[in-house]
Amino acid sequence: MDDPFRISEIMPRGPSAIDPRAMRVHTSREESGGSSFADVLAGAVTEVQRLQSEADSQIQQLVSGEVKDATEAMVAVEKADVSFQTMMAIRNKMVAAYEEVMRMQV
Repeated sequence: MDDPFRISEIMPRGPSAIDPRAMRVHTSREESGGSSFADVLAGAVTEVQRLQSEADSQIQQLVSGEVKDATEAMVAVEKADVSFQTMMAIRNKMVAAYEEVMRMQV
């Protein structure tokens, strides 16, 4: 899985670019390929770490003069930033859901 957040599907390029298949919800473990929610989250965190490492590497190459074009480094930094922001938004939603469940009266 190259892009667990499916950033290209989240950020369509126009109104006609929305893919209805991206909005499909998996209701059972068999449909989702047998991955648990924890596995998906762990994979997403690993992907964010990989993108951040790639951005760090690109910046080091730019600073050391190995790469003259700054656009590749900027693209890598933006990819890492968007993936981190997405991960933090998911985390915040999960924390809010947990707090809501904890407030429920049993």
